[in-house]
Amino acid sequence: MSKIKKILLTAVIASLPATAALADNAYPERDIELIVPYSPGGGTDIFARTLQPKLEEALGGTIVIRNLSGGGGAVGYSRAVNAEPDGYTLVVPLNAIFTLQGLGNVNFQYDDFDYIARAIVEPYVLAVRNNDAWSSLADLMEYAKTNDQPITVGFAGVGSSTHVTAMAMGTELGIELRYIPFDGASKAVSAAMGGHIDAVVLNPSDIMSAVDSGRLVPLLSTGEARTEVLPEVPTMQELDYKLSLNQWRGFAAPKGVSPEIRDKWAQAVATALEDPAIQEYAKQSGLEINAKYGDELKTFVDSTANVMIPFAGKARAE
Repeated sequence: MSKIKKILLTAVIASLPATAALADNAYPERDIELIVPYSPGGGTDIFARTLQPKLEEALGGTIVIRNLSGGGGAVGYSRAVNAEPDGYTLVVPLNAIFTLQGLGNVNFQYDDFDYIARAIVEPYVLAVRNNDAWSSLADLMEYAKTNDQPITVGFAGVGSSTHVTAMAMGTELGIELRYIPFDGASKAVSAAMGGHIDAVVLNPSDIMSAVDSGRLVPLLSTGEARTEVLPEVPTMQELDYKLSLNQWRGFAAPKGVSPEIRDKWAQAVATALEDPAIQEYAKQSGLEINAKYGDELKTFVDSTANVMIPFAGKARAE
């Protein structure tokens, strides 16, 4: 190779990072696909569509929401993780990413994604049917330890995050539970109100109407702090248990997205979450805006995965 060609090649190589940075600064140059791995009309879809206008405004581009349901989220997450990491395909992450891995239902691992932001959280709550046998966690614990029959706990679907959380709660509390899956949260709530099961482990948004009517009594939350919609319900950590779990929604991309694009999305999410309309949506939905980015987000994701994945594996083995 001639000396001139070597000089030219060196110059081209040296210019590549700057070229990439310039491309990222121009982002977005075309529509962004945001995958919602569930059907239209559900909580995850509503979350994405509520934030969509403000995210578009902050990013200066168009977001196209694509619902890809199936396999408890497996179809949508698999599509997202195999996309090009160019910032033009994102997905809404939930704890299903971890449970799907633990159940062995997908070919990806949770760290095959770049997690950009956690936007909202919702704890899991242990709630019991209103009855004379127990009205507090202490009553329930005593009943569980002295009664020959295990307490029956319902949740939304085999291998769901509510199933995994119920198992984790039973283990941490040190009581025997019998796990009863239902086809959706509403059916689990109906079974508990009707006395067919003793309790449920679900999210506050699933049980609030039953709590407001006095048919269910919430006893314990897995949140990082008490939830505003059930301020009287203690967290497990308050009672010196180690378990802390939240259902969450945010934004993730296939691994390899540039730091510049991740930063643009993080800034856009932070801006969107300040909007009064989005804050009102969260309040009305029983959700808490509790954003995390960067190292704090990584710590949250890893700690949640470390609980969810092993217990999902146990659920598969049962």
